[in-house]
Amino acid sequence: MKIAAFLLALCLFAQSLPAACVNRFVSRTERHIQVVTLLTGRLTFQEAQLLADTIGKRQAPPLEWVDDHGKTIAKQFGDLKVVRPMPVGCDGKSSGVVLIAWFATAIVPSKKIMVKVDANTTIAFEQQ
Repeated sequence: MKIAAFLLALCLFAQSLPAACVNRFVSRTERHIQVVTLLTGRLTFQEAQLLADTIGKRQAPPLEWVDDHGKTIAKQFGDLKVVRPMPVGCDGKSSGVVLIAWFATAIVPSKKIMVKVDANTTIAFEQQ
């Protein structure tokens, strides 16, 4: 009986903790283009929609895939597609977002990529 009570208390405690921050990516190659699906808790669905809109209107620079030193590997081109919200947020945000970005490069991402969202925000993504 004590073990059951302990397990129940442990489960309740674990559910009360915030979920770990998720920043993952998957990619596929289409000709010389990398199609990268980004799952991030660093942006909310609404923030991502606003970002996609401002990039589409050329009021904000496109996303950049950068190396560990901040040097640009490739810039996003075309529309930034905001797919759907996801239930895991970071930095006090209640939810995140799933995005699809196209990068004009033959370089295939592996294990980790860094995406510069704006001048002040670079997000490290791990391969799913």
